[in-house]
Amino acid sequence: MSENSQDHNNHKDKKINEKLDEKLEQEVQRQYGIISKNTVEIVPDEDLKNLLRWSISSGTPLRVKCGIDPTSSNVHVGHLVPYRKMREFQDLGHTGVVIIGDYTAQIGDPSGKNETRPPLSAEETKNNAATYMEQIFTVLDRNKTEIRHQTEWFSKTTLAEILRWASQTTVAKLLSHETFKRRIDAGNPLALHEFFYPILQGMDSVFINAHVELGGTDQRFNVLMGRDFQRARGERTQVAILLPIILGLCGTQKMSKSLGNYVGINDEPFDKFGKFMSIPDNLMSTYYRYILWSSEEEILRIESGIKDGSLHPNEIKKTLAQKVVAFFHGEDVGQKMREQFESVFSKGKIPDEISEFKFERGKTLTDLLVDSQTVSSRSEVRRLVQQKAIIILEDDKSEKDGVKVSDQFLVIDESYCGKIVKTGKRRFLKLK
Repeated sequence: MSENSQDHNNHKDKKINEKLDEKLEQEVQRQYGIISKNTVEIVPDEDLKNLLRWSISSGTPLRVKCGIDPTSSNVHVGHLVPYRKMREFQDLGHTGVVIIGDYTAQIGDPSGKNETRPPLSAEETKNNAATYMEQIFTVLDRNKTEIRHQTEWFSKTTLAEILRWASQTTVAKLLSHETFKRRIDAGNPLALHEFFYPILQGMDSVFINAHVELGGTDQRFNVLMGRDFQRARGERTQVAILLPIILGLCGTQKMSKSLGNYVGINDEPFDKFGKFMSIPDNLMSTYYRYILWSSEEEILRIESGIKDGSLHPNEIKKTLAQKVVAFFHGEDVGQKMREQFESVFSKGKIPDEISEFKFERGKTLTDLLVDSQTVSSRSEVRRLVQQKAIIILEDDKSEKDGVKVSDQFLVIDESYCGKIVKTGKRRFLKLK
């Protein structure tokens, strides 16, 4: 081959490589643009782009980790924020790895509040975890999801191994954890075993070979711990992607079952709709962005419409509630719940579809409402009775014909069979 021919081929190869590099970079920027949307922080940002370059050029899906503690049997919509982000990764061809924290739940992990979260039994964590994935799969792609339980590795880990892992961090670093620092400053107890929670979460990343870990902003310390342990082993360090903590229906505190300010994935459609209608106006943009994952264009349209008066906040909430119900239950149900809500609250009618509960004759109203999980506690029943917010209705009568309950210890006997108990503004229960 002549020298001129060789130069020509080299020039041609260079052009091809430049085009391939350009195509790779375009795909990196495309995926980065999707992934970085609606995040609070990416640590470190440039590492995510490098991970994407490696993944795309090698054809290796990224392993995207997110953990959830089975501390109760239900998942609320706030829990789904990081899993929405995980789904975006999955749609780009990557693998979601869900860590069920069945081991840390049994040791009583830090709750982020001013007390230690009580430990759960192995049976409790197993039962709770069994219900979690079906609820999380409302947003995740089953075929691109790997489910892992901490007990897979921690049940085989020896004390000597745990101590070696613990030697790779310092007490000073652990004391800088915001949750720990706040409790110490307030003079609240901090148990020694709680220091191991971030260590164990960091170990998870090594065991499952995580490339990315998703979490709320309150998880920043724990997620970065995974990077430390991976670095100590000479492994590629994961990128932390932090997402916002969603405020609950009260508009002031984090969405939480214990605070009763949540919308559960397993809530009945009508109850879901009513709960979303109760949110403060200033939460609407947040819920459209992080619960519905709406486009920025739609959010800006809503915000400007409310500001100039062309859109009424109540109608925006109805649309929000309808879309959320439609997402979980289908378009027809979403439309039907809107019609029922408007009928119930503007015309005082009873919803067409109401949960039924077979009650034990002779028990009190308080027992009935707690047993049916209509309310979370006896103190809530007492409060609702004092507010005259519990009404006994006949099945074929409107709400205005109901009888307000004045005694939380009212005995519910056979005569109440077929009647409806309305609790608060939107909870209806038919007795049978």
